[in-house]
Amino acid sequence: MGTSLLADIGGSKSRFALANSAGPPERVLVIENDTVADLDAAVARYLEETGARPRAATLAVAGPVDGEEIGLTNRTSWRFRRREFAKRFGFSQLRVLNDFEAIAWALPRLGAAQTRPLGKPVAARAGVKVVLGPGTGLGVAALLPADGRWHVVASEGGHASFGPQAADEFEVFARLRQECGAVSAEAVLSGPGLVRLARALDPRAACHEAETIAASALAREPSAQAAARLFVRLLGRFAGGLALTFKALGGVYIAGGVASGLGPLLDEPQFRAAFEAHPPYQRLLEAIPTLLITCEEPGLIGCAAVASEHAVTA
Repeated sequence: MGTSLLADIGGSKSRFALANSAGPPERVLVIENDTVADLDAAVARYLEETGARPRAATLAVAGPVDGEEIGLTNRTSWRFRRREFAKRFGFSQLRVLNDFEAIAWALPRLGAAQTRPLGKPVAARAGVKVVLGPGTGLGVAALLPADGRWHVVASEGGHASFGPQAADEFEVFARLRQECGAVSAEAVLSGPGLVRLARALDPRAACHEAETIAASALAREPSAQAAARLFVRLLGRFAGGLALTFKALGGVYIAGGVASGLGPLLDEPQFRAAFEAHPPYQRLLEAIPTLLITCEEPGLIGCAAVASEHAVTA
């Protein structure tokens, strides 16, 4: 196959790499989105730094990818038109995927060193795999086996309505409704969502960054720990709901920078307890593995998988 550009375009960071074979992405570069004017500028910087002149590109974008014009959900100023973008950079082939669609394509390629079990290790079975991830937003996608091949179902599942169940959650969600109006899963299970949870638990708390809350929680600061543990509980519940929606016997994978930042808190019992607490199907959920994706470039791995299936001659 000829050289292909791979890009995972998120709300806050963009990752770029090259693919020359069916192997892993090469020459990975992470660009902070605030340091460039737009996607064109980010791509131009990467191509200039690497000196590469790829003929094809596969982009994973944090937003819907229907139609000619593509825009990021949480960085609305970043927009491009497929044909114009391909022509500008000389791409004879351009594929655009939703970012979690790309991560779903990566799941069969992830080895034991790139994931770790959450809770008691459970052996995966043949069947559907689901991935979700809290970051700037909340991504959801599923990987389905059919006719001897994998097929990806992209979704906007992060925007589904979400509400309280336990007694200590009702007042918290009432405050969230005052701030957000209708509360979606993404409004709670994302970087901004962790900040909202911290404020809803303690309106006097000066919490402005998810990274700060996660670090403070790991340092055992009480208010940050309360917010992080509630986040983990809600994340487990949402993950369990997705497992039932898709009957994901092949496993539920968690991605995203927020989950990675919470680290050991995801290993505490409340995540699996919330995941399994969906009567009458606790036993079904007990047999479904949950895993944290620990590598930093699953979107690029997924883009490489798609590129290798549509190889072009250099």
